[in-house]
Amino acid sequence: MGNHTSAAPVEAGDGDGSMAALRPVDLGLSDLPRRGRPRTSRLSGRERGVLEGLARGDSTEEVAAALHVSPHTVRTHVKNALRKLDAKTRAHAVAIALKEGAIELRR
Repeated sequence: MGNHTSAAPVEAGDGDGSMAALRPVDLGLSDLPRRGRPRTSRLSGRERGVLEGLARGDSTEEVAAALHVSPHTVRTHVKNALRKLDAKTRAHAVAIALKEGAIELRR
């Protein structure tokens, strides 16, 4: 998913105020979901649970113990969540999930 840009007027040089010269402006929309659907809607309940554990600051082993699964299973859920959210890191995935309301911070 690339950055969405728009054009904004800049000085055209002749002072007529025309939009003859345009420059791209980053609208900061690169994190918006595709087709109007939140990216987090693709997450399974278990992937959400893993991300909630990570949001609390739990380690892979702590998340595994809390969910009664192996650390390998937690890493698999993280990997799948990263792919579904197009996130680059665990922290990025947690940030997306928090921003879209898919998970909450609780202790």
